[in-house]
Amino acid sequence: MSQLFIVGSRGIPAAYGGFETFAEELSTRLAARDRTVYVTCEQVVEDAEPPATYQGVKLLHVTTPDHALRPILADLIALWKCYRRGEPGDVVYLLGYGVGPFAWPLLKGLRAQGITIWLNPDGVEWRRSHWSWGAKLYLRFCSWFLPRQVDRLICDSEAIQDHHSQNNGVDPSHTDMIEYGAPVVHPDNLTASVKAQRDQYLRQYDLSLDEYYIQVGRLVPENNLELMIRAVSDPQISRPLLIIANRDSHNGYHQRLRALAEEHGASGQIVFGGTVYDQPLLRAIRIGAHAHLHGHEVGGTNPALVEAMGLGSLILALNTRFNREVLGRAGLYFGKSVKDLVRMLHLADRLSDATIQKHQQRAVERVRSHYNWPRIVDAYERRIWDTATRPGSGAESKPPRNAVRLNGPDCR
Repeated sequence: MSQLFIVGSRGIPAAYGGFETFAEELSTRLAARDRTVYVTCEQVVEDAEPPATYQGVKLLHVTTPDHALRPILADLIALWKCYRRGEPGDVVYLLGYGVGPFAWPLLKGLRAQGITIWLNPDGVEWRRSHWSWGAKLYLRFCSWFLPRQVDRLICDSEAIQDHHSQNNGVDPSHTDMIEYGAPVVHPDNLTASVKAQRDQYLRQYDLSLDEYYIQVGRLVPENNLELMIRAVSDPQISRPLLIIANRDSHNGYHQRLRALAEEHGASGQIVFGGTVYDQPLLRAIRIGAHAHLHGHEVGGTNPALVEAMGLGSLILALNTRFNREVLGRAGLYFGKSVKDLVRMLHLADRLSDATIQKHQQRAVERVRSHYNWPRIVDAYERRIWDTATRPGSGAESKPPRNAVRLNGPDCR
């Protein structure tokens, strides 16, 4: 029986971002189906007795120093652990391409053992503005190099698949496209205790149900927080914007955003709600918003957007190919200008209840048809346990120099 090793996230249970949530959802759901799954977990310092399992998933702990190169070191150690523990027919699923050429000897060794290697490239990481020019060059090279060293490229959107085809010379027929998932949560499913927690949280920031906009995600320039702050600061906009961010909220960009809000005299209109990792509470806060603002412009199937859709939210999204592919006709779109976002906020405020409900229903239906976890786990289970043990995998399936090898039929 094949084993799956998920490498490249910070570990589970999820407490950081999309890759971690993905790793937890996929691994625990497969483990519930009696599949053997390992997830590597980063540790800056070694715990006395770290847990060996989580909801049936086997955990491989990776201890690394708190260093700028920690993500690369963690991936290398994790791949080494997979090499020591893996057997012919297993699958190593690498999330992200940042480890780049440093992984080449280990990937070669894994394939020599008959282990199949998959790569999920996520979004277009090298375009993120917070990277230095040197880091961007390195990541750009990694996005070209690493797909050539694996057996299968897994993309979570057609836009990302096309990007690798057009910019990295990857044949689309040699990739799989499997979306990211999200739960469908109806307001009636919220427990009384969670509602009480939400009400307490909102009182803390002087917010009222259905009277605030919300943005959830990382505080990075490519999520267009500055654009949102300027738009919500417009005197014609009455509702405040609640910004919930991850642990990066105490960086220089966070201070820059606060200064921008004060500069526009809108410190009361812009609410920095800190970090909320309690998922039931976070969902309740998001459900209570009048609308979600989604300004992400780098990436494929963005988790924050899909999760908002599953909550039945009214969504105003930046008009990008990535967002249009996910949201479809289930939301409203704004251009990358303050004027256009202000216009869309006014439009959203004038929508009838029936129109809002139509958008909300479309969003939920898209999650049920395209982005539901059972369907996505089914797709992974078929590919892992149908193709990983098929003759021609691993060491016998080296891809051509300019293409990514796909084991099994095209899944599109």
